Amino acid sequence: MSLCVVFVCNRKYLNKFQNTLNMLRTNGKYEGEVVLIIGNDLKDESEFLNEKYNIQTVYFPDFHFDENFMKEFNSLERQSHWKDKIFQYHKFNIFDEFFKKWDYVFYIDSGVKIFRPIEPIINSRSKDTLYARNDPWGPFINKWTLGSQFDMKNPIFKSFNEKYNLDKITCYFNTSVMLFDTNIITSTIKNNLYELSLKYPISLTNDQAIIAFYFICIYKKWQELQKEDDEQYFYDYKPNDTKKTYIMHKWH
Repeated sequence: MSLCVVFVCNRKYLNKFQNTLNMLRTNGKYEGEVVLIIGNDLKDESEFLNEKYNIQTVYFPDFHFDENFMKEFNSLERQSHWKDKIFQYHKFNIFDEFFKKWDYVFYIDSGVKIFRPIEPIINSRSKDTLYARNDPWGPFINKWTLGSQFDMKNPIFKSFNEKYNLDKITCYFNTSVMLFDTNIITSTIKNNLYELSLKYPISLTNDQAIIAFYFICIYKKWQELQKEDDEQYFYDYKPNDTKKTYIMHKWH
């Protein structure tokens, strides 16, 4: 079985990537292949990054978003910091056919904190599946819906919701950590995600809502990542309990 750990990063997040990579190698006890996906702003530094971090970089051009998309993107009712993170859509590239040279991809956001060996998470893999943790946590379980990941007040949402009942789906996932069998990658999946973004430019969480929607409603490959074993919790965006330690989480 071959596996690579994959990161997505632009220049602004290089320090966060470096910190997570260091923790992956030390605390995570991971000695395998690492691939960093970069965009236009780091294209000319690919060789330098390879040597500095002892990794492989792969360049994909930034996605183009037209005026109609950007108008919606900048007018969505959400916290303002999301507008500075349009590069998050670059995460669609983890589903590029380039990654089919490995059997599995373990995607980790730059900025995730890793405290313990990641092997238990990797060992939870199975065929034809994308694993990720449920996004609603604690008091929000069964209250947050997939529909809430989109601007439900926007007129575009009405027909979208009528077709897929997004306001009834109470299980959807967080895209900060994903483990998947590369057999689920197709020649069209990346473009499908991009086209959905243009068709429904009302995602409040940028890439996350689109990826979760796609793998739940269109290409039904998602299963929830194992929460814990006898010794530890595997991953949550925000630690929900202190009874046991976490292998990793993203909360600062």
